[in-house]
Parts: sequence; structure tokens; C-alpha cells
Amino acid sequence: MPKENGNSSTPVATDSNDELLVLPNINVPEGLTSLGRTLVIKGELTAEENLIIEGTVEGHIAVPGHRVAVGQHATVTANILAKTVTVLGSANGILTASEKVELRESASVTGRIVASTIAISEGAVFEGSVDPTRAKAAIAVSKHRLRKRSTTRNTDPVDH
Repeated sequence: MPKENGNSSTPVATDSNDELLVLPNINVPEGLTSLGRTLVIKGELTAEENLIIEGTVEGHIAVPGHRVAVGQHATVTANILAKTVTVLGSANGILTASEKVELRESASVTGRIVASTIAISEGAVFEGSVDPTRAKAAIAVSKHRLRKRSTTRNTDPVDH
């Protein structure tokens, strides 16, 4: 639990050596989550807000009503479902977007893109297939699977 620093209202936390670490006052816009460069996630990642990935993610990423950005230093090996997907780093998997998939100059993508609008900047590397005709069906199926997994998780007994 953060503590209040006696000299100011800056919250502090302790590390494993009980040394005080000053937590910076970060003005992150509401509705945005950022995953840092050293973060490694394996599994299913869902969010109800825009997502910026700078670290490593393996598995499934589902942010159907929002945007996902794969940062320049990120490595993502996952199927991504989002409103828009913007890639600046490395991505491997199926990128499904209800609006647009954009590969910027520094992007390296292997897999399949399913979106009605696709933008690939000069310098981006893409190896795979593009299917602009099945975006609506893919979104519907992905949302259904996401709801089904969520319902299953909510009804599973929890061992304590």
C-alpha cells in the first residue's frame, strides 16, 4: 500500500529492501493502459480501454472496442482483436481489427491481417496474408469466444 511521504504528498512504496521508492506523478490519460518494456505477459490479456504494449506478450489480446498499439521495442506473439491495431515493433499472429490495421515504418509482422482497412508504410516488413472481406465475421466470432471464455471463468469454482 502506498504511503505518504512526510515532506510532500508524493506517494511512496517500498521495495524488497524496505527502501522508499518515490512513485512519479504520471498523468496517464483516462482510458489508456501502457505495458512497459520489461513486462512479460504469457496468456490472455483483455482490456476495456486503449492499450500500448512496449514489452513482450505471448497468447491472446482482446480489446474489441478500443485500440492496440504494439510499440517499437515490443515483441508480440499473439492473436490481437481490437478496433484498430497499430504496429511499430514486432508482431506474429492474427491481427483482427473492426476498423483498421496499420503497419508503421519500423514494423515487422508475420501472420494474417483481417481488417477492412489496411495501411502499410514504406519500410514495414510483412509476411503473411490479408483478408479484408471477412473482418466483420471474424470480429463477431472473436467477441463470441471472448464472452464464452469470460462466462466460463466466472462460473468456475475458486479454490482457496
